[in-house]
Order: sequence, then C-alpha cells, then structure tokens
Amino acid sequence: MIVGHGIDAQIISQVSAVAERRPGFVDVILTPAERAVYDARKGKHRQEFLAGRFSIKEAYSKAIGTGIGSQAHWQDIEILPNDSGQPIMVKHPKQDQVIVHISISHTGDTVHSSVILEEMSTSSTKLSNQQNIASQAIISTRRPAWIEISENAIQKNIAVIRELTGAHHFIAIVKANAYGHGMAQVLTAAKHANVDGFGVATIDEGIWLRQYGILEPIFILGVTPVTYVDDLVKYQLIPVVTSEAWLNAAVNKLSSQTSLVISIGVDTGMGRIGIRHHDELQRVVEKINQTDQLILKGIGMHFATADEKDEAYYQKQVQTWHELVDDLSLPQNIWYHLANSATALWHEQPSRDAVRVGAAMYGFNPSGKEMMASQLTPALTLKAELVHVKQAEAGTSISYGATYQTKQSEWIGTLPLGYADGYARQLQGMYGLLPDGRHVEIIGRIAMDQLMVRLPEEMPIGTVITLIGKAGDEEITLVDLAERLNTIPYEIVTSLSTRLPRKLVK
Repeated sequence: MIVGHGIDAQIISQVSAVAERRPGFVDVILTPAERAVYDARKGKHRQEFLAGRFSIKEAYSKAIGTGIGSQAHWQDIEILPNDSGQPIMVKHPKQDQVIVHISISHTGDTVHSSVILEEMSTSSTKLSNQQNIASQAIISTRRPAWIEISENAIQKNIAVIRELTGAHHFIAIVKANAYGHGMAQVLTAAKHANVDGFGVATIDEGIWLRQYGILEPIFILGVTPVTYVDDLVKYQLIPVVTSEAWLNAAVNKLSSQTSLVISIGVDTGMGRIGIRHHDELQRVVEKINQTDQLILKGIGMHFATADEKDEAYYQKQVQTWHELVDDLSLPQNIWYHLANSATALWHEQPSRDAVRVGAAMYGFNPSGKEMMASQLTPALTLKAELVHVKQAEAGTSISYGATYQTKQSEWIGTLPLGYADGYARQLQGMYGLLPDGRHVEIIGRIAMDQLMVRLPEEMPIGTVITLIGKAGDEEITLVDLAERLNTIPYEIVTSLSTRLPRKLVK
C-alpha cells in the first residue's frame, strides 16, 4: 500500500551557485559517504550529483508530509550507488516502517526526483525490500570497530612513486575494493592526487567506477569474456587482449558503428595471461592497425620476481619483453605499462611511460621484510573500542575451548571484532595497542565477531585499541600480521570485511 509520494525539481546551475557562495552548503546537504562520491566526480557530473541529492531529499521530506527540519534532516537521509550504480536510499528516518522507491533523472539543467513510500506489510513490498537489501553490502556503522584511510598517506605515496620513477602516467590499481581500503575512499584520495588512470581486475569493477563518476582511462587487468564487448564499449573500459583468438572474437562482436579501446597483455614469464610468442603478437598488432574500430591504448606485462633481491629472473623478463615488443609497429601515443609497485620501488625503470601501482600507493611493502620500503607511509589503520571490561579472578577461562586461563586476577577487555571482519582466528597471542602505545595481548580464541585482550589495569568502555597502525611510539604493520600468519600483506588487507566501515581521514 502506498502511504506517501513526494516529487521535486531543482535547477542544477542554481544549486551549484549556492554551493559556490556558501562553502559549507555541500557538507550540510551530503552525508560523509555521499560527500566521498561527490568529491570523486568532476564538472557537470559533480553538479548533477549535488542537485540530485538535494532534490531527492526534498522529495522524501514531502513524501512523509513534514518537509526538511521537522522529522527529517539532511543528514538523516543517505542515498548511495549500489554495486550496479543505481541510487539506493540506504538511510532515512522511517526505514523501519516503509520501503522507499526513488527515481532521479536529469534533463538539461533540471533534475527531477520522485519518492514513493510503501508499507512493509504487503508481499510485493517485502519482495522489493529484499531486492534492495540484496543489492547492498551491510556495513556495521553502529558498531565501534572501523578502518581509517589516510588521504594524505595515499597522496604522499603517489608523489613518492612519481618522483622515484619519473613516470609520465600513474595508473592507480583499485581492484578488490581498493586492496581492502574501500573503493570510494581511495578514489577520492587518488583523484585529488591527479592520477592518470585506474586499474581493476574485473569488468564489474570498471562499470562501478564509471557509474561512480570516474572519467579517466580504466584498464581491466583480468580477462573479460567477449560476451561483454557491448558493455566494454558502453562504459569505455579497456580490456586486455591476451590472445589472437580473443581479439578475433571481440572484433566479430563489434557493430560497425562502435569502437573498442584495448590494451595488449604480453606474457614474458609470469605464466598467467598474455601473448607469449612473437608471431602471434605481430599478427595481433597488424589486426589492430588494420581495424578502424579498434583503438590501442596500451601494452604491458607483469613482473613475477620484482620484489626479490635476486634480479636474474627479473632481467630475463626484461630481455624477453624487448625481444617480443621492440620491432612491433605500435602507435606513438600508447601507454607502455610494465612496472608494478615492486618494480617502481627497487629497479631501474624498464619504461618511464606508465606505472601500475597498487601496494606502494597504499603504503605497504610488497616484499614483506625482504627489501626495505621506508619511503612509504601506510594508509590503513584498524581500530576498535572496548565494549566490555571486567576483572576476572585467577583460574577464569576466556573464550571458546578454554584455551586461556587467568593466572591471577586480571582485567579483561572485549573488542567487537573477529575473524568475520578479517582479523584471523590464528592471531590469538598477537597484541593491540593502547592509545599510549602499550601492548595488550589478545587472549583466548578469536571468535567470529569478538575478541578479548588482557589490560594492564581497569580501563573505561570506549578506550580505542589499534590493531593495525600506529599508537604512541609503537606500530603494528600489515607485514607484522602477514609474518605471523605465514602469508603476505596483500592477503591480510584484502581479507578485511566489507562490514567494517572505511573512514577517509586526512
């Protein structure tokens, strides 16, 4: 049953003019999460986003019949893109009572919005609610455990790599939720650092970036099935050509009125994807040069051992690259992208044209502790607050399996964080940091959603414990956790659950 309907229209240029006259206007209208989307957009896309959010919130206030300021304030209503880029109202004052259906459309200088409120009791509404919920990741914003992402650290790392390599183009790799750092937060920081392009693993990640408002070139590093050539064209994404067969199939899928921007992948010894033989590579380049619908944007490879001290295999790959590529008839304006983070940090650059940087941009050492990367600044901090503190007498068992027993009277604190958040169960015996840098040991088995620490004395609820990052003069790094778990920093950081809120901080 429909219980409310509100519509609104705004002139985009007028809303933009207000934002220019009143610097605080944007932060009044947009929630922090919406502001992150707004900051990542440019020009008319940014103006349309602000006017659209202003309009849809007005429409919601009309639908509930009160207007802004009585039962609904600007910050009470939040509209974010789902995985498909569709705007979804994820927060509003009556979310326990009604399902909200929204529409935002732009025509010229005008944005029109509509909000329909439907009772939750009907089966159709329940189905709609289930569909909306299914399209959203659950982020536990009301639980005191979170990740902070330093914008300054990301921008500093980008500047360091630029200076170190002298590269003309910086491709920021943001696959896998920006290496677990949060896509929206990292995009905001990277765009402020004026990166030249982005790299993702899948076509769906690339589409998300386009719908988020990213206008720069987007390279897809993994193989995209030719079934999705129409989507590659529609969203102007750059797939990697990994074989002559893939290219031929893609060309057959193209209509005569469309063009596809591509990059060639060369396998010089990684053994993963890419063209391995000179004859095939030459035929691929000739086909591209002879096909008006194909636009070659780049050619690249991936080093397998750039993060190791022994350079023998690295140099072998460089030699293979030159043997495969040097005599090809390639356009003058394409991007040669060979260097990953490890290559950028520790080697003479095989090409100064473009670097593809992931780990180093986020400030963690891609080599673990084998090679030093002291010029990098970690961007990620994992924190949680004490939610329960008790004094346990000697002989008290803590957590599943009773694997820890107090030897004397001890103060025990509980943190709302566990292995479902990506903090591995095997980290029992590790430690967190108090605000002054003192260590607090993690005792007992780490549960799915909670873990316990031994405190030096009674401490108030709300005391912040740092599990990754700096506190006082002490620091826990991703490398520290990786060594303890016999893995690599990449696995640690990409395992951090999406339910942990990511907060972009300076």
